[in-house]
Amino acid sequence: MPRSTNFLPEYASETGWRRIQALLPEHLRINELSGQPTEEWLPLGAFSVHLDCWRRPKSTASLILVHGGGGNGRLLAPYGAMAAMAGYEVVAPDLPGYGLTQVKSRRELDYEDWRDTVAGVLEMQARRTEGPIIIFGLSMGGMLAYDATVRTRIPNGLIVTCLLDPRDATVRRSLVRWAWMASLIGPMLSTVPALTDLLPVPMRVVGNMRGVANNQELSQAIASDPRAGGTWMPGRFLRTFVNSAPLVEPEAFDICPVLLAHPADDRWTDISITRAFFDRLSVAKRLVMLENAGHLPVEEPGATQLRAAMLDFLSQRSRRP
Repeated sequence: MPRSTNFLPEYASETGWRRIQALLPEHLRINELSGQPTEEWLPLGAFSVHLDCWRRPKSTASLILVHGGGGNGRLLAPYGAMAAMAGYEVVAPDLPGYGLTQVKSRRELDYEDWRDTVAGVLEMQARRTEGPIIIFGLSMGGMLAYDATVRTRIPNGLIVTCLLDPRDATVRRSLVRWAWMASLIGPMLSTVPALTDLLPVPMRVVGNMRGVANNQELSQAIASDPRAGGTWMPGRFLRTFVNSAPLVEPEAFDICPVLLAHPADDRWTDISITRAFFDRLSVAKRLVMLENAGHLPVEEPGATQLRAAMLDFLSQRSRRP
């Protein structure tokens, strides 16, 4: 079970997320109405996973938020607050290497650690509550949420902004800072992993962090925050990510309905590369395009459209038979 934050870092003492929040539209900032998330810690193997939580004991459902390669759990606070103000319980973990999550050796991290962490958070929440659990993945977190759903079969609803399959060359080209890097990174990291696995790789060097938000000042704040896009990850993590595959093909996914809420003005990952995967899903699914919204959907009317679609989906999935 999560333990107290005594003697562990807290976002109260961090400045990066405050700078980011100040650049968000005022109605998307953490405020008195939404309440500050409580900070908890979940021991998972070699990690102490930091959780931002909005606990609602009488909630009819829970929402788990999964960030991508340019963020952390606190970056998803606007979406957590949307659900919390509607009465839902929300948990947003910092994945290993990001945020405040504590790791013994960052140089040994690989992509499977992220899958394990999201699955572990789902299992923790399932022990806490008998109610439905919905999972939301932003950016790269979309496929992580998909895989965690496959592994645990716990969620009864999946919300994503993207479904990025790294086997797809178009996906790889979209993720990196310059398209020419896409064909080199995989072979370069896989040829001599004994030499490259431990190398610290700044994420803003390899990733197209300029596209994380359409407001360039906000993009720069995220890319320079050492707890978010300004972190580094080992070559091993990148190698195992680019060589990964979804745990099941979309045609075989049979667990729950899927809501794809994709930013219509996404300057990092175009809708076409997610549609290639999404269209193959055979479960009940819905696509909502978020007007005028960037990769981090904070612009209007997209942010309000996301809120409406997410709360409608949560309401439907929290109804008992």
